[in-house]
This record gives sequence, C-alpha cells and structure tokens, in this order.
Amino acid sequence: MLSSSLLMIICFYGATVQNVDGWGAVGHSLVASLAQSQLTAEASQWVKSLVPWYLSGNLTAVATWADSILYPDTNPFDHPNWQWSRQLHYLNTPSWVCSYDPSRDCINDICIEGALRNYSKRVIDANFDDIQHKEALMFLVHYAGDVHQPLHVGFQTDLGGNSIKGYFMNQTFQTNLHSLWDSGLISIRLSRDYGSNITSYYEHIYSLMLEQGSTSNNEDFIQWIQESLKHVCQQIYLDESNMIMNASVNFTLGNIYYERNIGIIEQRLAQGGRRLGTLLNRLAADRLTISSRCDKLCSNMNKLITMLICILARTLMS
Repeated sequence: MLSSSLLMIICFYGATVQNVDGWGAVGHSLVASLAQSQLTAEASQWVKSLVPWYLSGNLTAVATWADSILYPDTNPFDHPNWQWSRQLHYLNTPSWVCSYDPSRDCINDICIEGALRNYSKRVIDANFDDIQHKEALMFLVHYAGDVHQPLHVGFQTDLGGNSIKGYFMNQTFQTNLHSLWDSGLISIRLSRDYGSNITSYYEHIYSLMLEQGSTSNNEDFIQWIQESLKHVCQQIYLDESNMIMNASVNFTLGNIYYERNIGIIEQRLAQGGRRLGTLLNRLAADRLTISSRCDKLCSNMNKLITMLICILARTLMS
C-alpha cells in the first residue's frame, strides 16, 4: 500500500518547500501514493521509466516538484524560468459565480483545466522526447492533486482565499483561508487523531478511497472543477457563525470550522488519488496502442523503402 519512503519525502519537502500553491507536501504525497497503489503492471512500469531512476519509481517523490520549481529557496538558480507555470495551478471565477466557464475563466487554456488536458496529451505524445514526457508526468501528478483542493478553484477578488486572513485554533500567528485548506486542517487531523503518523493517516484515506469504489467522472476535468467550486460556494467561506468571510475582516476559526470541513478535505484527497490512478492507467494503455501503431507504421515504411531500393537497383542494372 504505502511506499516506505513516503514519510522521508514528506519530512524533506515539509521542511524545505515554503509558500507552496498546492495541497502542501502531505496532501500531494497522499494523492500520489493513493494513485500509485492502483496502477496496473503496465502503468507501473511506465511510471517507473519516467520517474528519475534514483527514486526507484516512487511517484510520491515528484508530487511537489511543480511547486518547488517556483521558489528561490527550493530552486535557487532556475526558478525565474518556471514562472510561466504559476497560473496553471488554479483557476479563478468572479466572486460568487459558482459555475466554471472556460471562455471566461481559462483564456488560452492558461489555467488548471487547460494544464490537465495539455499534459495528459504530452505525457504520451510520440513527438516529444523522454525529458518532455518526464516533465509532463510530474506536472500531471501535481495538478491532479491541486484541482481537488477546492480553493484552487476560488474567486478572483480574494485570490482563492489567500487574501482572507485570520487566526486558527488559538494560534498566535496569522494564516489565510487558502493555507488552512492546503495544510492547516490536515495538520490538526494528523496530530490530533494519528499522532502525526503519516502511515496511519494514509491507511485511513486509502480506506476512504476503497469505500468510494470506482468514482464517477474519473477523467472529466470540468466535473472535478465544478465539484471544488460547489464546496467553495456552499461551505468553505462560512465561518463558525455561518457568516461569509472576506478580506476586509480577520477571521477567528477553531474546532467548529475544523469539524465541519475536514471530511470534505479527506473526500477530495481520496477522489484525487482514485482519479489520478485511473487516468495514469488509461494513459499507459493508450501509450501501448500508440507504440503498436508506430511499430506497424515503421515496419511498413521499412518494407516500402526496401521495395524502392530494389526497384532502383533493377533500374540501374537494366
């Protein structure tokens, strides 16, 4: 079920990746590990061929790569070259517009839905080389996690909850609503109920994933977005008095908010893992089909070239 190196990887990234734009190291690692637990033999071998060799095929180890490349503390020399990818981690709708319109919210495919479609194609496109396939896989794994974090489908005016700030669980330092959904609520769950044991928590989320069975809309990226947006509009912005939070007033949230929302987070983690695994299995199967077609085409081309050489030789000898 769980890779033995998951805890080491989470500890490493949790210590080094700051201001990340996704679930956070724990959430992304859980989604990747859940996905890997479902891979077919063919998909597993294919993924292993794309993950850097020294990681022994561990998909968890690359789950936060798309975040780490953006920041100088994790990518000191090359981070300016990756800023173009920042807008691919999310999409925003106008405030309290609770439906996704690609023509309005994803212009020129520059949003998370466009990224999911693009990298699903690139990762098996025979026109791209091995490095481009590796990059596409790492983006795809990360964005499949991001889109299931509801506030990655948030509102433009508050930057997906980033500008809504306040205090959580009597902590003395200020946080923001987006950060709570990235990692704050998960951290409370881990420490309160699992003794900060990531393996035990993974097993809980894994059980939730199995209980979900084969979830619907496994590859319907727009539906994934609509699900997140539904949570945003119906629940996430409501404080403990059921008042709508906004950037003009600092929030104070505690156990009531936590208990109301931790179930949504765990449902989304399980869905993200299930769907990513299903997607990778399908892409691996499609890749074999494409490869078979290419082999057949190459064989036919070789036969044609041989025939032309023979015709040319006979012409020259006559």
